[in-house]
Parts: sequence; C-alpha cells; structure tokens
Amino acid sequence: MNHQRALTLLTAYADGQLGPIRRMLLRRHYDRCPACLARLEALQTTREALRTKMAVHRAPPGLASRIASALPREPAPPPRQPSRLVWGFGASGLAGALAGVALTLMLVPSPDPLVSDVVADHVRSMMADHLTDVLTSDQHTVKPWLSARLPLSPVVKDLAPEGFPLVGGRLDYVQGHRAAALVYRRAKHTINLFAFAAKGPEEAAPSLHTRDGFNVITWRMDGLTYVAVSDVEADQLKDFVKLVRAN
Repeated sequence: MNHQRALTLLTAYADGQLGPIRRMLLRRHYDRCPACLARLEALQTTREALRTKMAVHRAPPGLASRIASALPREPAPPPRQPSRLVWGFGASGLAGALAGVALTLMLVPSPDPLVSDVVADHVRSMMADHLTDVLTSDQHTVKPWLSARLPLSPVVKDLAPEGFPLVGGRLDYVQGHRAAALVYRRAKHTINLFAFAAKGPEEAAPSLHTRDGFNVITWRMDGLTYVAVSDVEADQLKDFVKLVRAN
C-alpha cells in the first residue's frame, strides 16, 4: 500500500467503510508511517470532540409540516401510454433483446476465483502467524520436506543474492488442491509462492492480476500451476517470477 493511496483511503478507514483485507493493509501502513498515523489520530480526535462537545439543537415540532405546506404542489403527471413501438416489438424482437442483455452480462468480467483464493490464503497466513511449517532458508531442506508430503515436486530456489531470501515452506490448500507454499521476503514484504497440480496445459506464460492491493502472477510450468502473491510492487514481483522460472 503506497503512501498516496493510504492518504486517500484514510477517511474511509476511519469510517469503517473498508473490508478486512484493505483495513489490515492500511493498519500496517499507518503503524509504519508517522505522517499518516498523525492525520488519522487528528481525524479521530476531531470526530470525537464533535460527537461529545458540539451542541445539538432539535427542530421545533411541526416544522416539517409547515415547510411541506409552504411548498407549491406539482401537478400529477398524465398517465403513461404504452408505446406502439414497444407493443409492436414482437416476441422475436423481445427474445433478441433479452439475448442481447444476456450476452452483455456474460461479457462483463468477473473476479478470477483462483486470484481471490490465493489472496485470502496469503492474508490468512500472515494474520494467523502461520507462514511456515518448516522454517529454514535451506532449499535442500524445504524441497524434500514438501515433496515427502505432497504428490508434486515444486521449484524451490534460494534467491537471497537477488534480494528475495527464502524463509521456508508450508502445506496449504488452493481451490481444493493440496498445495506447496514457499515463503520469500522482499525487504519487509512477504511473498507467498503456491504450487499445486491441477488440470491445464503443460506450460502457460505468466499473467498479472491485482486484488485488494495485492499483486498476483499466475503461470504453469512442468505441468504444475504456480501463483506468486504479495503486496510488493508489480515490477518487483515480475522480477521474482523471472528468477523462479529461470533454468
């Protein structure tokens, strides 16, 4: 969550108008940003003062009825007549119109359920403090541990020299599939890399998505589905994926 976006959402955060994922991201930003935290505290203090100290004056009885009686009355609109064009449309024309509406609705993009699922898994792993089942940066320990418990052998690399150190791994579920979750760091950010076996092509190029302030990249490699999710900048996550995919 960048600073400008956090400032834009500050009022909505104070009003409780945001969902739990976005509130968590903003809370993390505010805790680390003295400027945003000061603005949030000032806003909350002002609102509390207005709520508790500002005088409240009630409207006198009958004010609403006096205002209503003083306003000019609008004439009632004439009854609407059915349009000949509408009535003459015919069953076939109506069916065509309905088909057009259905087609329009079908063309409206819907959120990718895979992206939604992995973002929820990513957030849950941090909120529940369950990032790893095996806590080590040794790829030769993490890979055998996962392979012994899953019917797959995911790519596991130590990318510390490139700025993405391996933290460990854990078992997880993605859309009902048992999955390996590899945990990496980028500065203070967490990257979850999921790998699981699902029907699909042997290979598929990376595809970038965004959801609730997170960047998500999906691809297929060696018959497995891989998904990287984090709140790092999209370009940094792309660099991470390139390193994972490199031979």
